[in-house]
Amino acid sequence: MVASNSLYGPWRDPLVLRPVFRAYLFAHASSTGPRLLNFLFTLRSKRLNWRQALEAIYEILLSSLDFNRFPSFCAALVGGYTTFRYLIRILISLISKNSSISSKSGGFTEFVSRFFAAFIAAWLSLRLLNSQSGPSRAGGVLPATRTSEDGDFVRSKISMQLDPQDSPIKQSGLFGQSLDLTILVSVRALDSIIGDLWSRVPSPGASKSRWSSIYPRISRLTDPGVFVVSAAAIMWAWFYLPERLPHEYNKWIDQAAQVDPRLVEVLRNARRGDFVYGKETGQAPILEGMCKDYGWPLLWGNPAQTVPMPCEMVHMGTGPSCHWHAVVRFARAFKFSMAMYLPLQLLVKARHPSIKAFKQALRDAIRSSAFLGAFISTFYYSVCLSRTLLGPRIFSRKIVTPTMIDSGICVGAGCLMCGWSIFIEAEKRRQEVAFFVAPRAVATLLPRRYESKYLWREQLAFSLGTAILFTYAEKNPAKIRGVLGQILDKVLN
Repeated sequence: MVASNSLYGPWRDPLVLRPVFRAYLFAHASSTGPRLLNFLFTLRSKRLNWRQALEAIYEILLSSLDFNRFPSFCAALVGGYTTFRYLIRILISLISKNSSISSKSGGFTEFVSRFFAAFIAAWLSLRLLNSQSGPSRAGGVLPATRTSEDGDFVRSKISMQLDPQDSPIKQSGLFGQSLDLTILVSVRALDSIIGDLWSRVPSPGASKSRWSSIYPRISRLTDPGVFVVSAAAIMWAWFYLPERLPHEYNKWIDQAAQVDPRLVEVLRNARRGDFVYGKETGQAPILEGMCKDYGWPLLWGNPAQTVPMPCEMVHMGTGPSCHWHAVVRFARAFKFSMAMYLPLQLLVKARHPSIKAFKQALRDAIRSSAFLGAFISTFYYSVCLSRTLLGPRIFSRKIVTPTMIDSGICVGAGCLMCGWSIFIEAEKRRQEVAFFVAPRAVATLLPRRYESKYLWREQLAFSLGTAILFTYAEKNPAKIRGVLGQILDKVLN
């Protein structure tokens, strides 16, 4: 009987299975929930009958049940962590009996068992997500949406980065479908380490030194600063390196930005050197098509004769005023955001309905919509500032030519300025928004596909990050900032 108990180890206690079930249920909800919401939002435009709609919903729910999908991966990760932790404890106890290791070193033993158990489990389980076998099912992923004051907002965003379902990489024979997850884990692990080290820096207290005024500012501005830099990298990639961003993320930015794709094509061609003012480079048909559609003179579309193209073309039908264009952009983005945020906020508040809850949902939706509206309008207005309102008045055309402005300067100005709209969001929200965009920004610096011989590099990064997060989650979950720490605490403890 003793041998039987030793054989089954931690699994002889049914309570040990709870973390595994929690991990699986959370993963399934986070991977299918946003896809269901996305489907429901677009159901009217799809024009499906009730049977087709039910079949689509069934397919979405079923798609996460494959062995190489995110829920199975999470269950394998937590289950492997529990098993290896038990085995490592046994190994350490056997070694300690035949060595000088003190029985009082329980803290060190716990640290070693947690860290290496998580490392091994993460190393092995990551291969599930990179498995090339298994059926592929279609389905979209809803972009980040803020659905409550705490967890729901992050869960919808986490699902966007964690679940590599339906990745086009999967059918290419290359690896990389779990790269977003690896980057997310690595960034969050790094944040926990930096936060832990920062908490050990002595607080200046009530002293009147220069450090006493700088200390709180650093703490308060870190998350907004991360968002500003990350947003700039993401928007630059969206314009010039769209292949560095996930397809669904690109698609969502397209919907939110509401920009004519021909204008984006021209700016990309200018970046590549194919669109040059004052020269005939064969680019005129692109802009001339816009001129016909918007009722502008065809001459505006010929870069060989019109230098530079009028800013009214950037406004895409809102008139010649750059200021009015910014107002219109804000209104459009605000409307787009409210249509997404308000129903979700009301849905969450419906769990505890009241007049106060309704008002809070309305305030949260308005604030988030104002943030996104300001983000988009600031980007466009910064483009206009660099092209027309400010740039030509500061720099001579001989020094900074119109071609130089449209080949990167105007887009760069928009990228650098749009992120400052984060200050419209509530201070406690800025942290999670920064956590969402930071991994995306890091991903733009890396190739999204790689050969199988480089898989070990991703496994190493993911395993180290997971080991750090799991160790913090069991010892001090508060060190993992945001809702991710709360989720790991609930799953593991």
